Amino acid sequence: MKKISFTALILCCFIATLFGAPSANDANATNIVVSDELRAKYKIKPHHEHLSFDCVDCHVNQGSDPSKFKSIGDKGCISCHGDKKQLALRLKFMDTLKANPHNSVHDGPTLYCDECHAEHKASTNMCTECHEHEVPQWMGVTP
Repeated sequence: MKKISFTALILCCFIATLFGAPSANDANATNIVVSDELRAKYKIKPHHEHLSFDCVDCHVNQGSDPSKFKSIGDKGCISCHGDKKQLALRLKFMDTLKANPHNSVHDGPTLYCDECHAEHKASTNMCTECHEHEVPQWMGVTP
């Protein structure tokens, strides 16, 4: 498992603060007990786990029963990660190769986050559906 760098950790915390990421400590947050069984069933990505995220940090206002939680959709993702144009700009250096996954030559910055990214299962890079040989040269594993 790859460890997140201290600088990346600070950057994530700064972005979460800047964009008002929800927190289990918020007055309106719902506290739930996250058992070992629940953690095993709904694993989260190592970078989110490293930040000590809990279910309600993403599943805001969805109650206290994880079996009833719904997908957070793009709105939930961009509440911490910034809007799609910002994401595309972060990878602008890849535009010259026409390989920026957040500014696709086919779709621009319009793809839904979950077309490639998943929190509770392995993510898949949608680009590999047509570019299976090229993608490993363009980018790393999809988080």
